[in-house]
Amino acid sequence: MSEGLTIDRDRCMGSGQCTFYAPSTFDLDDMSIAVVTDQRGDTDDDIDMAISMCPTRSITRVDGETSNGGPQ
Repeated sequence: MSEGLTIDRDRCMGSGQCTFYAPSTFDLDDMSIAVVTDQRGDTDDDIDMAISMCPTRSITRVDGETSNGGPQ
């Protein structure tokens, strides 16, 4: 996968929706803020669902100069 994922840690409220839909890609750190762990264990559809279900739109998919899914 050539894209990267970023998480706006100031917006993330730690709901864990991302970890439910893409558990191999996302985890919550000690402060209950989402982090990207690995993008190989989940399908693109799983990751897209995690992005769309984020209640604060904190996850952004970045591919070169384009992004979607939320603010950077």
